Amino acid sequence: MLLGLSVLTVCQGLGAQVIKSMIELVKPGRIWARAGATALVTLFLAACQTDDLVPKDAAKDGSAAGAVQASTGLYNQTLGAGAVRIGYIGVRRLDQPSRQADSETRDGAALAVNSLGSDVIKLNMVETTEKPEQIEAAAKTLALNGASLIITTARGPELEIIQKGLAGRPVPLVAFQTNEATLPPSVYAFMSNPVDSLIEAASFAMAEGGRHAVILASSPAEKLQAERVAAQIKAFGGKVEPVIEVVGGVVPAKLLASWGKADMVVLMPGVKSPGDVLKKTDAAKPPTPGRRLVASSVLTPADLAEPKLTGTIVCRYDQNIQARIGKRYMDSYGMPASANAGYGFDATAMAIGLVSRWGDSAFTPERMMASEGFSGALGVFRLEEGGKVRRNCDIFKVSKGSYVFFQRAPATL
Repeated sequence: MLLGLSVLTVCQGLGAQVIKSMIELVKPGRIWARAGATALVTLFLAACQTDDLVPKDAAKDGSAAGAVQASTGLYNQTLGAGAVRIGYIGVRRLDQPSRQADSETRDGAALAVNSLGSDVIKLNMVETTEKPEQIEAAAKTLALNGASLIITTARGPELEIIQKGLAGRPVPLVAFQTNEATLPPSVYAFMSNPVDSLIEAASFAMAEGGRHAVILASSPAEKLQAERVAAQIKAFGGKVEPVIEVVGGVVPAKLLASWGKADMVVLMPGVKSPGDVLKKTDAAKPPTPGRRLVASSVLTPADLAEPKLTGTIVCRYDQNIQARIGKRYMDSYGMPASANAGYGFDATAMAIGLVSRWGDSAFTPERMMASEGFSGALGVFRLEEGGKVRRNCDIFKVSKGSYVFFQRAPATL
């Protein structure tokens, strides 16, 4: 079975110390109703590299601690001294939010190496501009150096450019993109979005007794996203009415029959003032008693304060980060760990876990997509067919103008 890494202790002091990591062997195919499954726990020891961003073999790789390429200002550094090489390609964007996200993601990846696997993998981190020829050159260099996996902030056509630079080498890519992105073969999305959170929240609503859903969307484009939610609810064993597009803040009268059948209403992120929509629709067609509401974490303060939304189920992916890596991240970088840092940490921790188990043959599709999944800063996640990612989350319920914690994410998917 595959490894999921969750950190039990932190690296402290200036000398190298031993840290404990828990390997969770989690069971496949679980939804919230089955979250109490037993996990088998094994402990292993890993060496701790205490100086962040200081590669042990800088001279051999032609890079220096925290160094950037003097001529371009782009970073180029190597972390760890393990036998299996992992590549990281960061694409420098012109906009500041993307630059900041890349910095946080990169720091999260570095933290994973330094605290979990400095003796397991060697992480080559390079940055390139958005020019296609430079992206291709970076990929080619990593491939020639023997990278077995590439983690990247590249997106869209840039992913195919990286694959071109690999020149046919069977190197899978983990991209910090969501399931909504169209990805080439052998590229795995790694980020979760509000639509993903609705899927997990809906599975929890079903565990509470919801079985018949109606989904409200704001536009034809969002109806396409809603179909993905509908497909997952059906896969969980539920029934779903045809997706309803809200027009002018109301559900069209001809679709009210669906409203009366549902014991669960899923509100897509684009639906504005959902409380008003519910009030108007309920006035036209009374809801099923005990109906459950499901929404994403994009609700506004006004939405949260709306009495009609009290008890709404919301899945939040960002709640595990501080408990799992927050102290070490703060100690290393002087700021709270963000979701981006969590994604960088998890992608790299997944690579470390796979190499710890399988060595040079770690990155085959069946091992990367093993149903057991992996545990990280953002909870338990699993890579799936078609380059998708599935991730569980902590559940909150809306009450008195805020999200109120209700139940911790289960240890299985």
